[in-house]
Formats: sequence, C-alpha cells, structure tokens
Amino acid sequence: MFLLFNRSGLAGPLYLLGIIASVWLCAPVLEPWLVYDRTAIAGGEIWRLLSGHLTHTNLHHLLLNSAGLALLWILHGMHYKIPRFFSAVALIGLGIGIGLYLISPDTDIYLGLSGVLHGLIIWGGMLDIRAGMRTGYLLVAGGWGKVMWEQWFGASGATAQMIDAAVAVDAHLLGAMFGTLLGIMSLIRAHRHAAAPFSLNTHSHEPGDGA
Repeated sequence: MFLLFNRSGLAGPLYLLGIIASVWLCAPVLEPWLVYDRTAIAGGEIWRLLSGHLTHTNLHHLLLNSAGLALLWILHGMHYKIPRFFSAVALIGLGIGIGLYLISPDTDIYLGLSGVLHGLIIWGGMLDIRAGMRTGYLLVAGGWGKVMWEQWFGASGATAQMIDAAVAVDAHLLGAMFGTLLGIMSLIRAHRHAAAPFSLNTHSHEPGDGA
C-alpha cells in the first residue's frame, strides 16, 4: 500500500494532511506553540515562521486547505516524490514566514496552509512546463492572476466569513513568488542536464580526437 501511494504521488500530500489534521485535533495544546505570532517570533521562537502553516482557525479552514491538497495531488501527483514534495513545502513555507515578518508588519497572527498551496500550484505548473505539458502555462498564469486580483481588489468576503479570519493575501503573494522561484530553478537544472550530453558529444567529435 505504501509503494502504491508513493508511486502515485499520494504519500506526500496524505502525510501533510495527517499532520495538519492532527494539529487541529490537538489545537488547544499545540496551537499556542505553533501559530505564527509576530511577538513570539521577535522573542526568539523562530520555528513559528514555518509551523504556523500547520495551524487553522476552524474546521472549515482545515477542510478548505485539505481540498486544496487533494486538488494539487490530482493535478501534479506525478511530481510528488516525498523528499521533493516536503522540500518544496518547507522552502515555500519558510519563505512565506520570513516574508510576512519582514514586509507585512500588520500581520501579527497567521494560520493556515493557503499560502503554501498557492506556491505549490505554481511550482507544479512549472514542473508541468518542464515536462512539456502546455497546461502548465495555464496553471501558472491562473495562479498569478488570482494572486494579483487579490492584491488589487481583496480576497473573497465569503472565504473570510467561512474561515472566521481575514484572508492573508500577502501570504498568497509570497507563496506564489517562492513557488515561481523553485520552478525556475527546476527549469534551469533541466536545461543544464539537457545541454550536458550535447556538449559531451560535440567535444568527442572535434578534429584531432581520432574519431
């Protein structure tokens, strides 16, 4: 069963779902120690820059982000080997936490995985592009379009009411930025790997090599 999940790319999202569900179930004990809290971070509790993404305001918030995880698996499960998936989650999540602390001083408390999900969908779209799938361009454009809409016009009021909190549009923007950065790095690595054999073949047929 584990091998089936791993090969299908389900293991990473499933484990992450288990983690955020466990944190929600133990919220009275864990949330005070995990939530992104600017004052606590300034006091040295820097793990909150990353752990805050595992916390949620209510069950609707948890279910909304769980549905986002399921959608990402459907779209990009072929890319989700466990080390790659959790490395992306950690890097995007840490980037969002640091970014909020540096450029969003009005954000005192932050909970939720939505910023990371925005980063993952754009990263996955760029991996699709690397694999030659044209739908990747639509996902990247759509992800950035949503983020910029929120920056200009604000987030959905219905979503804010559902999660009983203001939607952290700056976290979505930062997630998109770091997801794009990871995607660009993947494209650069793929280009270098594709160019390397060509360079070796060219060198092996130079005049005087005895070929």
